[in-house]
Amino acid sequence: MNINTNNPSANNFEKMIIKDIVLQNFKAAEVMEKYGIDFCCKGKRPLDEAIAEKNINGEKFLQELENTFQKNSGEEERFETWDLHFLAQYIVNNHHGYIKEIIPVITAHLEKLNNVHGAKHTFLKNVLDEFESLANELLNHMEKEERILFPIIKYLVDSKRFNERPRTEGYGTIKAPIKKMESEHDTAGNAAENIRTLTSNYKLPADACTTFRVTYQELEEFEKDLHKHVHLENNILFPKSILLEEELLTRKK
Repeated sequence: MNINTNNPSANNFEKMIIKDIVLQNFKAAEVMEKYGIDFCCKGKRPLDEAIAEKNINGEKFLQELENTFQKNSGEEERFETWDLHFLAQYIVNNHHGYIKEIIPVITAHLEKLNNVHGAKHTFLKNVLDEFESLANELLNHMEKEERILFPIIKYLVDSKRFNERPRTEGYGTIKAPIKKMESEHDTAGNAAENIRTLTSNYKLPADACTTFRVTYQELEEFEKDLHKHVHLENNILFPKSILLEEELLTRKK
């Protein structure tokens, strides 16, 4: 059953690459999140592979996925159509800004939980350690993007606008910093997954207080934002920037 002429159907979802499904309709990310399917760092593989790995009810999952396309009004943001510099700035303003703002908040809450409940719930110390490591990694990572990679992307966009061939002597090729950023995304994704595992998928203990509930909500929201953040970079911004550089460098001087 086809959803429409532009979107995939339940008959071929399974063979599609995960990131391509999310690119066609970002609402599909909500279903991926629900079933624990990584659409950002591990989004370059067929969906059926992830379904088998997670051992989930494929028929139920695919029906929910198809429902998101049936409900899609077509008004969702189509990030893949945006100017690359604009997309990079969107990432900085929305995702980098959110991370910088929420890190001290979550850290403070985790420290409070450890002080009050750490003796009984010893796993909380591991959650705090994992989150602090993830936070430091992300802060360093974002600084490199904002100071090095994203200015290169802007330079490439400007080069195309002014019909100029970019001079890449200073950085060689944009593929080098992108490869480094993708590797760091993998590290961050693994850390976020470790936190989910340590918290038993954010399942609250029976004696959970308000701070416990709020902290788990913040951690889950943090993970979801990270997934979207990495998706926008790994699956849209980075590959399109590489293609732009290749296009510009093949131009005749």
